[in-house]
Amino acid sequence: MIHQEKFETQCADGVTLRGILLIPENPKAVVQFNCGTAAKKESYLKFLEYIAQHGYVCCLWDYRGSGESAPQNMRDCQFRFSDYGLKDMPAIKDFLNQRFPNLPYLLLAHSAGGQQIGFMHNLNEVKGAVNIAVSTGYYPNMPLNYRLKAYFFFYLFSPLSIQLTGWVRAKKFGFMEDLPREVVREWRSWCAERDFFFSPKYYQKTVPKGHYQEFDFPIHVFWTPDDTISNEKNTQNLWKHIRSDKGIEFTRVEPSALGVKQIGHFGFFRSSLKNQFWPNVVKQLDVFLA
Repeated sequence: MIHQEKFETQCADGVTLRGILLIPENPKAVVQFNCGTAAKKESYLKFLEYIAQHGYVCCLWDYRGSGESAPQNMRDCQFRFSDYGLKDMPAIKDFLNQRFPNLPYLLLAHSAGGQQIGFMHNLNEVKGAVNIAVSTGYYPNMPLNYRLKAYFFFYLFSPLSIQLTGWVRAKKFGFMEDLPREVVREWRSWCAERDFFFSPKYYQKTVPKGHYQEFDFPIHVFWTPDDTISNEKNTQNLWKHIRSDKGIEFTRVEPSALGVKQIGHFGFFRSSLKNQFWPNVVKQLDVFLA
């Protein structure tokens, strides 16, 4: 039996974040799940319910300026993309540590949710992190058809939406959740660089050094070669900048091995992979607790 509970908590700068807790009857650990940028959090719900059924408290939440954590006035919103790791993720960890102080702590992340973990200032007592489709978002490494979609979103749709409304009004058009303008601008600038925010343009200038060279917990990365964003090149380009004293392991997930034609960037979380892939995530979380 999994109990669902809505929650809200405040960041150090006063911004309110909202989300859902999935609480099993006899939890063995807490999992902070960091989702992808502007992803509708409910698309991860079935996946996290499965994780919770295996004894893990799961926290599913919206970043500032998006979903249920969006302010009423998006036009005046000045949030930046890097605020996700610098302010939001630490606030969620503090909240969960206070709510479940005696349980081991794990991180589980998709896409940007794994990219920005190293910006967190409070990574103490983390037992391990599972990252799914976590890479840079460098445009030239994307397939041409998807690259054109990315250029359209970042260089045509978003500037026009910002001009008309003051923010990126993407939800109305079915692209993703709405986003503050500065989030999209910083996101766009990182994607133009092979090394993303590790580029000398941004690293230790507009973004801090963080803890990317000094993680002290084990990390496991799942990726698939048919991912339009987190393909092999972009995965390598992110993780070459990251070190952990406890090691970083990679699992290449072939669609054919799971009996599906494609996985892509979001396919890991579809119910069609419940029996083929989701048990691998539980197994890895269990390994971190052993």
